[in-house]
Amino acid sequence: MRARAAFPALAAALVLGAGCLSLKHTQEARFFVLRSLAEPAALPSDAGRRGLVGVMPVRLPGHLDRPQIVTWTAPGELRIDEFLRWGEPLDAGFVRTLAENLQALLPEHYVARAPWRASAVPRCRVTTELRVFGLQANGEVRLDGRWALLPAGSEQPLARGNASFNRGPLPRGPAGVDPGAEVEAMSELVADLGREIATAIRALPEEVESESPGAAPRPGPG
Repeated sequence: MRARAAFPALAAALVLGAGCLSLKHTQEARFFVLRSLAEPAALPSDAGRRGLVGVMPVRLPGHLDRPQIVTWTAPGELRIDEFLRWGEPLDAGFVRTLAENLQALLPEHYVARAPWRASAVPRCRVTTELRVFGLQANGEVRLDGRWALLPAGSEQPLARGNASFNRGPLPRGPAGVDPGAEVEAMSELVADLGREIATAIRALPEEVESESPGAAPRPGPG
């Protein structure tokens, strides 16, 4: 009788022990976010606000539009690690970080992410499109894409450019490139892009046509 009574207890202990062992070896997911790294620019004491800069949603290729961090292991081959994830959607994190960088670099402007108030007429709208963003097979972290500055009421660009930035190659350890270093390099690339766009915004004419289509024209001289 004692042997029979002990058997269920022993079986339960084995099951519990196996469960604990399984939990102990379960890999935990790691979550990352991009962050603003641009050095804040000084605002001249006599400078007034020069208007609103609106940052539009970014266009991402389909292979980047996912919760996992994507890396390139060979030309045309991707690695998607289920345990390395973004803490927010990549498109939202990219736009947030770009806007924060632009606000630091352009203290004379108000920078807002879409959608902004309907009554606000931006001096320009920033559009971005990424083709490559992340760790490459050679250990470099790259950002390739394009950007444009659009007026408030037209799709005709005030300025545009192709962006191509890289960092690295990053050091590889026994487990490969540290994902934290990879994401930090990606944040640096967003700051690089922000500096390029900020330079273009500063070069815009003082008066940028911003009326919506159909708005009354401004009075001319005389």
